[in-house]
Amino acid sequence: MRCLSERSTEFNQDLYVCFIDYEKAFDRVMWRKLIEIVHNIGVHWRDGRLIATLYMSQTAAARLNYELTEPNEVRRGVRQGCLISTTLFNVYAEATMKEALDDLKEGICVGVELIQSVRYADDQAMTAYTEKGLHKILDETNRVLKNYGVEINIKRQKS
Repeated sequence: MRCLSERSTEFNQDLYVCFIDYEKAFDRVMWRKLIEIVHNIGVHWRDGRLIATLYMSQTAAARLNYELTEPNEVRRGVRQGCLISTTLFNVYAEATMKEALDDLKEGICVGVELIQSVRYADDQAMTAYTEKGLHKILDETNRVLKNYGVEINIKRQKS
């Protein structure tokens, strides 16, 4: 982000940035959507089936007063600490951003590249030259994220 802000200052260009935090990001991954994404990006069907088998039909029980509850079906989320979960989450997050931002012409230009967001794991910064442009990006991102079962943590969002 520092390079982008320095470049904007160098060219006397306004820069608007909104830092976004996903609410319980790893817990919100919808499996059916994830499997669809994995298939669409060309993952071999055997690997896709392995991923589906890893996540589908999971159950979990809670311990209350030293007693286990009846197992309940787990329907979404990737396992934190699992080696493949971070990659699966990144694939999921990249699909959301691709869908949200591909048709938007908002963002900042660096050479011939349009930079609309800077992402690292479940942290993200959206960028634009204008406040209106940033609002367009955020509105479209929020719309798509809801379709993917992901919510923005408003309490931790900073502009």
